Amino acid sequence: MDVPSNSSEIDEIRQSFEQARKAWPGVELSFDVFAARVTSGCTHVPDLFLACACSEGDPVALAEFDRMFLGCVRDAVARIDRSHDFVTEVQQILRERLLVGANAKIRDYRGNGALASWVRTAAVRTALNLRRRSNREAKQESSFEAFEALDPEIALLRQRYMPEIDAALRRAIAALDPKERLLLHFYYIDGLTLAKIAGLERVGTSTVFRRLNAATQTVLASMKDELSLKLQLSTQSLDSLIRHVQDDIDLSLSQVL
Repeated sequence: MDVPSNSSEIDEIRQSFEQARKAWPGVELSFDVFAARVTSGCTHVPDLFLACACSEGDPVALAEFDRMFLGCVRDAVARIDRSHDFVTEVQQILRERLLVGANAKIRDYRGNGALASWVRTAAVRTALNLRRRSNREAKQESSFEAFEALDPEIALLRQRYMPEIDAALRRAIAALDPKERLLLHFYYIDGLTLAKIAGLERVGTSTVFRRLNAATQTVLASMKDELSLKLQLSTQSLDSLIRHVQDDIDLSLSQVL
């Protein structure tokens, strides 16, 4: 926002600015930059002051942010994965996303809540995304190993008709009811457990399982119908292809969704 023109507002912001400077001795920040970020909902002025200075690349501010905030996300991240390498990678990703470049996310902070909570939320989200990506890569590696172990004839068919298989899978998913697509997204993309989905949908876990299985079988049946017309394979070969897709359903659906 623009710097306020009303003198009383400017005086009030100036007073907040001076108080924040005392909270962070050694951090350099111009009043104009600070005033441009202040909103009526700002309740954590010292935190906003530090965030503004980080946005401007002040080395003291960056060091303080790293020490006080990035260093404190370890406990939150450790609930997802306690390994040192995982926590360190999350911190590195978070540091880059929040502090580096013209689109650094620290520029979005407005002081409406505690900076520590804001960073902790970003850290947990980053950790979950990293874990989900690692799980997908592990599934993909497992899929490649399984592919190599396929019957050579089925492996060749899978490789030859991969574009048709993927296209059929996309159309089958698109033809689902929106609620069914959302259910698949919850499970295969967001990585939610059946219990978590049941809580969101306010139904029993067994109900979620039945709906998930029904949606998956609908997708496979639709794929089989389309591929049987396009590929003109023998029933045995087509069934083998569909079974292989079903074995890799986690990977296939996560890639398409």
